[in-house]
Amino acid sequence: MKEKFVNSSIKFIMKYQECDDLKLKKLNYGLQGIYSLIVKLSVIIIIAIITKTIKQTIWFLFFYTGIRTYSFGWHAKTNIGCWISSIIAYNIIPLLIKNYIIPDIIGYIILGIALISMILWSPADTQKRPLIRKEHRKKCKIISTAVIIIYIVLFVLKINHLINNAIIYASFIQSLFINPLFYKITKTQFNNYKYYRKTINMV
Repeated sequence: MKEKFVNSSIKFIMKYQECDDLKLKKLNYGLQGIYSLIVKLSVIIIIAIITKTIKQTIWFLFFYTGIRTYSFGWHAKTNIGCWISSIIAYNIIPLLIKNYIIPDIIGYIILGIALISMILWSPADTQKRPLIRKEHRKKCKIISTAVIIIYIVLFVLKINHLINNAIIYASFIQSLFINPLFYKITKTQFNNYKYYRKTINMV
């Protein structure tokens, strides 16, 4: 199904523009990503509807995407691992958001840890996507830190329990996913841009 989607999409695009080998590889990679995203989102939404956590899932997705977009972080090495981590994050966490209200003191502690984590380790890259540009890493660190500060302000305002819980869980999960200890536990290389430079220098 994925190959059919990718191939038909590439054929459609090639009707309107010429593509060299490099562009075809980029298109193939991008379309595979889009297909996987659509499939995973569909499954996540179906599970959320079944478990009656659609609101919690949407809010968690909103706040989690807001912080992960610039702080990046750990990715599962296999497709199965990716599915498991996605289901846990986007379906199990919303159940916790729905059923367990986090005490304010715990919320402030988690947000404090998240802020420190962003300052120390954001952005955390991967071997497949090393963040090699220093200016880009600096920009991502500033934005991700600013996002956490905004989350802290929203948490202090206490708009409602749903939003506060979504902020806390999103901040906690992302703080975990950029922590070098978590990279070590999962046997994943941290600060990959440093190794990318070494590889370039050896060539």
